[in-house]
Amino acid sequence: MHTLVVDPEAPPAGSNRMDITFDSRGERLIGLGAVNGLLKILTLGLYAFWAKTEVRRKLWSFTRLNGEPLEYTGTGKELFLGFLVVFGAVVLPVLFGGLAVALLFAGNKVALSLYQFVVYAAFFFLFGNALYRAQRYRLSRTRWRGIRGALTGSPWHYGWTYFWTLALPFSGIAALAGAAAWIIGPHVGLVIVLAGFIAALWALPWRSNKLQALMTRDMYFGDRQLSYTGTSGPLYKRYLYAWAGSAVIYLGAIWATAKLVFGSDMITRWENSKIPPSLSEVLTLIAIWAVTIVASAMITAWYRANQMKHFASHTRFAGATFRSDATGPGLMWLVLSNWLLPVIALVLGAIAGGLLIYEFGVVPAAPEPGSTPRDIGLLPMALAIGPIVLLTGTASTFAQFRSARYFMSRLKLDGPVDLASVLQTSDHGPQRGEGLAQMFDLDAF
Repeated sequence: MHTLVVDPEAPPAGSNRMDITFDSRGERLIGLGAVNGLLKILTLGLYAFWAKTEVRRKLWSFTRLNGEPLEYTGTGKELFLGFLVVFGAVVLPVLFGGLAVALLFAGNKVALSLYQFVVYAAFFFLFGNALYRAQRYRLSRTRWRGIRGALTGSPWHYGWTYFWTLALPFSGIAALAGAAAWIIGPHVGLVIVLAGFIAALWALPWRSNKLQALMTRDMYFGDRQLSYTGTSGPLYKRYLYAWAGSAVIYLGAIWATAKLVFGSDMITRWENSKIPPSLSEVLTLIAIWAVTIVASAMITAWYRANQMKHFASHTRFAGATFRSDATGPGLMWLVLSNWLLPVIALVLGAIAGGLLIYEFGVVPAAPEPGSTPRDIGLLPMALAIGPIVLLTGTASTFAQFRSARYFMSRLKLDGPVDLASVLQTSDHGPQRGEGLAQMFDLDAF
């Protein structure tokens, strides 16, 4: 008599390997970006919801599982209606609330500051809520072989977790710094605040892992749930270099800003004579912080690539494990080049707009001394703004494609998946688009 031994790790009968590929022909999106930019100009920005939908349909169709493309079924109308709901439920109440505070507590700076603090805290909570709702909408509108994705958890729970995992460490540091400033002195307290905030950044790997676990464990493809087993411990070794490098960069930016502000007496000039900063001073400040943000993004690229690998390697679907081949240099180049694309497009658009105005001779003549300046007119404004909108829209669309190509072409699924056993879920997702995400200008890539 023979005993049948079943290997619990063996793949079920009928299992298939899942190959994830991405079509790299991004030139097909360049024309779409230009058309979308033109339609945004003609509709005064209203077409943005439909433009985003068209770009997503292209990007989804470029992504293929076993050679078959994903399908995006969302519509511009859903995004537009979602935005209108959020505008009426969030934006208008905030505006009317601010007006009411200004009228009821006229001249009371404490009341206005308290209201602004509450609004900022609420927006920070809603930002996490928006991230979850945006992902839920996109998954519900994503199909492959007729089977759609789903996100079944609570956006409010995710939003609260997004809020307290950052607010708690930083508010604790602020409370300790405030106590130190009261006991020791304000100058020491300021140093403690800066040091404390830098130290509080050590909570970020733990926080990102916790949020990733919440999001992933709520994900479904059909009736199959994804699982996540990662912990934050392995992230900290690489985070040390990102944390130290970013701290040096931002401290250098703070020093450069302080030297510029106090060295040129900008504050004294404004307080005594109401003389605003010069154009060169404003441009220098902008340059300092633009370089700081880009440099910080580049120096943290190795950590973020390692984080992507960590998240992928601990995510499983139907017995198979994801894997990411992202690298620090590759991600650094993606960040830098995607940042340069709209900047170059903006410069070229401004030059093109100036040349058009000059070519058509539509600049109004200089007013006579003592006369009222003439309005610049709609035609010169359109000639100036049109090329900027067209070129930056095209650059932004191409940057989205490059991000999608980078992430999806480096994502793998190791191990067989029993595709025949995956059934459709009854969850059809939200009826409207991601209104909160539209308000915060969040996107898929």
